[in-house]
Amino acid sequence: MQPKHIQRLLCCLFLLIAISCTKDEPVYTNNPGASLFETILGKKELSLYQAALKRAGMLDAATFANSGPYTVFAPVDSAFMNAGLTLDSINKYNPDSLALVLKYGMLYGRISSSTLMGFYSQDMVSRHPSLKPRLNKNYYGIFFNGIPLLPEKSATLADGVLHELARVPFPQSANLMDWIRRQPELTFFAAVLDRTGYASQVANTDPLGKLVFAPVNEAYKKLGYTDLDAINNADLFILQAPMQEMVRSPRLFTADFLGGYSFNYDYFYVNADGFTITAIGNIAPVHIIRPDIMGVNGVIQEVDQVILLR
Repeated sequence: MQPKHIQRLLCCLFLLIAISCTKDEPVYTNNPGASLFETILGKKELSLYQAALKRAGMLDAATFANSGPYTVFAPVDSAFMNAGLTLDSINKYNPDSLALVLKYGMLYGRISSSTLMGFYSQDMVSRHPSLKPRLNKNYYGIFFNGIPLLPEKSATLADGVLHELARVPFPQSANLMDWIRRQPELTFFAAVLDRTGYASQVANTDPLGKLVFAPVNEAYKKLGYTDLDAINNADLFILQAPMQEMVRSPRLFTADFLGGYSFNYDYFYVNADGFTITAIGNIAPVHIIRPDIMGVNGVIQEVDQVILLR
């Protein structure tokens, strides 16, 4: 017979094994057996995305099954709200136009960190009939038109891949100059472009795409231009001086600036965060306040100061 202390030890060991076997199995949200449609319907943070799909006549399994697999870039609710798209405004949106916005974020194939090897920058084929979004991959992750994927919010599924976004990626629909003219916060900048002759450059097509740093009206007011008359009567040389730095090529997204990006050595560079600009003529840092606005011929970064190099 075994000594009593050995019997007790064996009994305790048996109980520990029995208890450990009754614990709940871990729950994995990245279930490769689930479908895109099922997964999207099950996510509370995608309620406005679901509403947009419904308004566009796309809230059904066939949307994600026909001609798939797809990689879907779905903006979360806060992304829609920040873009001014509440449930009420979504339900008033033109369904055909809304369908184009949604299809722009649906790329053919399976795209994830495991399928994109190394650094990557490419215009991708989406379900939009004519426009291609830009996909980047670098040290910092994957970016859709410069918009980062939300961390831990990607799923590889049976019929594709789902990525959640913090901003709504609107398809480019206008020439950069036409877009600038329609923005109430950029009326001073539009007047400067007209006076300096840079309006034609912003409107032109460049094989590499345009990059425009567009100062908001308040940025010009900080320099003493109180109204449009002040812009139209200003010294032309002074207005022209910053334009070479603010209208350039190729098109670049904030994703390209991450880690630091130099335009003119230490005189003009973007800091590692991708949104803060240091320029030798600016006392305080310049900030990108409305990033990665796509146009048919490039991208606009709205900034809170005129970028000055002297």
